[in-house]
Amino acid sequence: MKRPLFTLLAITFILGSALAAQTRGLRGALPGRGHPDVVNGGISVGCLEALSLTDTQKASLDQLRQNLAAAVAPLIEQRRSYRDQIDAALESASPDPAAIGRLVIADHGVGEQIRAFHDQFQTAFQALLTPEQLANYTALRQNGVCAERGRPPR
Repeated sequence: MKRPLFTLLAITFILGSALAAQTRGLRGALPGRGHPDVVNGGISVGCLEALSLTDTQKASLDQLRQNLAAAVAPLIEQRRSYRDQIDAALESASPDPAAIGRLVIADHGVGEQIRAFHDQFQTAFQALLTPEQLANYTALRQNGVCAERGRPPR
């Protein structure tokens, strides 16, 4: 009886340690902590300069960015809350793997909501572009100039 219990505790400890390392790594993925600025759509200044946007397009892009920021800001705070709860649960004397798992799954769900808003932003941004700009943007994304950091070019 002691051996299976010891094995279970060892596996729990190993998984908990791996999860702790992973979630600490993910904390860095939040906007403002080294990740591309999700709130601004992840489009670099260099990319925008290469596209030569008109003033009207720039104004529309600013509006799209404001809409994205308004939609994503509360979700980012929700993710920070989940990450803090995960950290606290992992640092407790006896971490509950099921509770931690539920928090990680909830955090992932919020991340997927952020991704959906970002994808909507990308679709709306691309709709602003002329056919020539869109072709240029597509080529720039494929060669990495306009690629989002942390995501492969589409």
